[in-house]
Amino acid sequence: MKSLPARASRKQGFTLTEIAIVLGIIGLILGAIWVAASAVYNNQKVGKGTTQMLNIVQGIRSLYSTSSTTGLADATDMTFSICSAGVFPSDMIPSAGCGTSAAPGTINDPWNGSTTVASTSVAVAATGDAFIVKMAGVPTSACTALMTSLGGTGRDPGLIYLGVPAYAVASATAFPVTVSAATAAAQCTSAATVALTAVFKVKG
Repeated sequence: MKSLPARASRKQGFTLTEIAIVLGIIGLILGAIWVAASAVYNNQKVGKGTTQMLNIVQGIRSLYSTSSTTGLADATDMTFSICSAGVFPSDMIPSAGCGTSAAPGTINDPWNGSTTVASTSVAVAATGDAFIVKMAGVPTSACTALMTSLGGTGRDPGLIYLGVPAYAVASATAFPVTVSAATAAAQCTSAATVALTAVFKVKG
């Protein structure tokens, strides 16, 4: 009796369409992970920037705890003296140190932009009763969140100005200022990075 020939086994691979579908799904998953990771990273930077700013403010107030002013004329650069006094958090100070009074070292914010401190006033009649902390390299993607974090409900009671435009001494200033998300978003669109200026009273 003649036996029937065995049917040849045949292995079938993925078609190009199936491969394209799988790769598309993988791409979507990786894209979602990237977006989520970027958001977490940005939030961490904003949180760090907020903490650094508030630590600087408290350190300066401790330095001038026996006075209501800095004793300096408006627009006097305080960066070197503040750095030398140990006010800046250690992670902001470059390896080269504080520099000199003539050439202060670059104090780094979380985005590797420079942070400076200068004296100013709340009103025209007052001199040196406030100070400016400026973070010059804040990305626009983080600017709005940083402004609302610093100027929101938990803001420092001595905060008299917060914004991208330069601070101008006024004859009268209402404080503490409150910054809404809409106000922050409107100011944080000028460039890839912005210089965020915050002004605080020496006596908060």
